[in-house]
Amino acid sequence: MRIEKKRTLEPTHYVPLERLRLEISYDGGCYSGWQIQPHCNTVQQVMQDTLSRLYAGLPIHLLGASRTDAGVHALGFSASFLTPERPCIPPEKLQQILNRLLPESIRIRKVEVVNLYFHARYDAVGKAYTYVFNRGTETPFSNRYSWKCRYELDFDKMSEAAQILVGTHDYSSFVVERRNVEDPVRTIYSIERSDFANYVCFTFKGNGFLYKMIRCLTGAIEAVGYGRIQVADVAEILAAKNRDLAPETAPAHGLFLMKTFFNQTDLQKFKLEKVPFYY
Repeated sequence: MRIEKKRTLEPTHYVPLERLRLEISYDGGCYSGWQIQPHCNTVQQVMQDTLSRLYAGLPIHLLGASRTDAGVHALGFSASFLTPERPCIPPEKLQQILNRLLPESIRIRKVEVVNLYFHARYDAVGKAYTYVFNRGTETPFSNRYSWKCRYELDFDKMSEAAQILVGTHDYSSFVVERRNVEDPVRTIYSIERSDFANYVCFTFKGNGFLYKMIRCLTGAIEAVGYGRIQVADVAEILAAKNRDLAPETAPAHGLFLMKTFFNQTDLQKFKLEKVPFYY
């Protein structure tokens, strides 16, 4: 019988009152990713500094559901923190205040009280990411949130190639810095194509994704669309478990973390309804 390890609360400089979960959206083009890094402007750093101001200068630490790369956007990133006893700020009030204080590139979509031992990463059952291609005229605005097709892509072949990547696999061929990954096996539940005018979106739903995995997968799908590799080659690359055999990584600016899910029903029901930057 498997024995679950009892969770402990992360250390704080105060007596924790409750835990709040934030659903955060942000423009990744303004930041060097989510996670705090030396000498970089990150979403986590901006958020923690702002929360610290609200809680009388106490150091607030946010636990994120994942890390997003520099330039990757998010609509439903989840993070949680332990609140101090004082000052007591109701969740609905906290959302309003944060959205006044934070830069316009970050917005809080939801604040809710969760279990004290809730963990935004370990309690997540899956995530949905969407990659956006632009097959129309490029503009200063579309260039920030989509990948412009340099030539005509065969999106039907790209969709066919994407289905090869669905399932439970060792994705070593589609991860950057494989040596830092202990277990490269993940499950992708679906990869769905959606067309909205000149934008073509591929939405990936899975139980978790490796470092730059979505961008590596998208790079392979795009290579099929241009005819640089064939659909059958994708299966061979996947089976090889060798990053050197895979096409280049897709750029960050076309990728959106759509949502982190904490129950299977919501994950299964999620469907892209419009281009991510119209949400």
